[in-house]
Amino acid sequence: MANAAGIGLAVGGITAANELFFAPVTGNGALSNFNWRIIPATGVFALMLFGIEKLSPPLATGVGLTALVTVLFTRVGNAPAPLENLDKILGYGGKK
Repeated sequence: MANAAGIGLAVGGITAANELFFAPVTGNGALSNFNWRIIPATGVFALMLFGIEKLSPPLATGVGLTALVTVLFTRVGNAPAPLENLDKILGYGGKK
């Protein structure tokens, strides 16, 4: 698998795992709130990165890494950001 497409699949995997596993553990969601549009969007994003990588590998890798950092720190979908959930799981999250 190409480098950038793998990064794109990791972005979708992190987002899906956050909504399926981490959000319910921290009390911020339930399995019934899972956003199923993540699955086809991940496939389309990975295919787009694969195509862009044929034209310009550094551009595709840069777009993929930007998406990876963005998905870790921002709220995407129905759950808080993965790092927010990790913060709560580890017990560092303050009362809000």
